[in-house]
Amino acid sequence: MQHFKSLYPLTKYDPNMKPNPTRWLIDDLWQLGKINGMAGFEKSGKSRLMNWLLVGMSAGVVLGLASLPKKILYLCGEETKEQVNARILKYAELQGIPKTQFDITFIEAAAMRLDHKSQRDGLLETIKDNDFEMLVIDPLRRVHAADENDNTTMSGIFNDFRKWSNTMGLTIVLVHHTAKIGMDTDMTRMASWFRGATDLPAILDTAQYVDRLNKTTIEIHRQGRFPPLAKLRITDLGGTKLNDDKGFQI
Repeated sequence: MQHFKSLYPLTKYDPNMKPNPTRWLIDDLWQLGKINGMAGFEKSGKSRLMNWLLVGMSAGVVLGLASLPKKILYLCGEETKEQVNARILKYAELQGIPKTQFDITFIEAAAMRLDHKSQRDGLLETIKDNDFEMLVIDPLRRVHAADENDNTTMSGIFNDFRKWSNTMGLTIVLVHHTAKIGMDTDMTRMASWFRGATDLPAILDTAQYVDRLNKTTIEIHRQGRFPPLAKLRITDLGGTKLNDDKGFQI
């Protein structure tokens, strides 16, 4: 009983209690201390764009949007840490940002089992021990073995993510795939952007859908716990190889 009370302390109603203001990590894109989700089809450019944003955050402005630097833990679910590290360095050079200005630590996380409470506890301990302020999971599908279509199974993972954001102020960015779209799929609904259980879009504070219009143009659809935002159109200057990749611009 005492353990329960320490985990869930009582808070008495206070008519003078002020709500915590919502702050943006990147203006109108990712919220600080919240759960943010970025979705899109394979090869849509979502991981590359996310890497560009992580580097640019340290400069205070990225793609014309005001931002804040943070100490980041990056779970590499598909690409190796060497691949992501090389892209991060390339993007720092392209954005004119010193290579020591940002703070990103990688874990090769393919086959991580965040559906197991013990592994979530281990990840949380790592975050606390190293004072990480932001957790990036790219992609979500590779760090658990749960049935993504089962809300009950996935809720264990998402409930812990919510606890971390609410109690620690941890900013979380989840990269996830979009399911196949049919003729009658309503892409104005955030739930259509993310494959699997509806508990994922339900837990998100912000969501972005990376829609590739053509080889050089993508549109970012933006929804969340805020008034509707217009689509953000971005030019993709990337090539097929890292050496040809010139990043993104508004």
